[in-house]
Amino acid sequence: MDYRLAPWVLTWDEVDPSRHRFDTTSARDIIRGLAPASTVPTPPSGSAGERHVIDWADDTGEAWADSMTLELIEQYGRWASGWRWARDEGDIGGGPVGSWCCPRDSITSAEETVARVAEALVEWRGWLEDLAARFDQYPLAGLSDPIRFQAWERGAVQLVHHVADRTGAGDAWYRHCAQVLTWFLARWGVASDTAERLVDQAIGGRFDSWAEPAETVVDDIAGQIAHAATTCVVDQARD
Repeated sequence: MDYRLAPWVLTWDEVDPSRHRFDTTSARDIIRGLAPASTVPTPPSGSAGERHVIDWADDTGEAWADSMTLELIEQYGRWASGWRWARDEGDIGGGPVGSWCCPRDSITSAEETVARVAEALVEWRGWLEDLAARFDQYPLAGLSDPIRFQAWERGAVQLVHHVADRTGAGDAWYRHCAQVLTWFLARWGVASDTAERLVDQAIGGRFDSWAEPAETVVDDIAGQIAHAATTCVVDQARD
């Protein structure tokens, strides 16, 4: 997949709502005016499981969705690539979006499809705003140990449960979960590459598709993240 379209590589700077303006009210009209809105392909007749329908979705349908993503990025910025990050096994699976699934199921009439794109983008933006608000519930800047450690740990536990609930802990949900934890650290001053490494090390492949993690696993991962992040922040302050 073209990484310009991949939401799982987005950094916090690229999605932070405070950095990127977005007006929900005008979004629908703006999206109707984008070039792909006038070229919505007509799905073939037949059931979803028929080979020619699947082939159409993988070829024509996906190419159209990609073109819409590129137009949304041009209009709003890189953060908009997450509009089609659907739950479970969508065309980009494992995400938090319920308004869009995949070309096979989500492309219908032109009017319905464009409205569905707008709804999905608004939903994705709402999720980012929700995360930003949750990050701010754990203000880590300026805290001293052990309060800092407890805040990082508490925040990490809550975020894992929140992402699992939003995604339904479905197919590949853990990829977005790791990303959200990375964003949380980055929001409070940990460099993005360092945050990604710390989170990957803490999770260590212990999250699975179609399964919510055990509480003991979540607690252990949160503790590791809090310890590593606290040490990292202290080291940065010394430097």
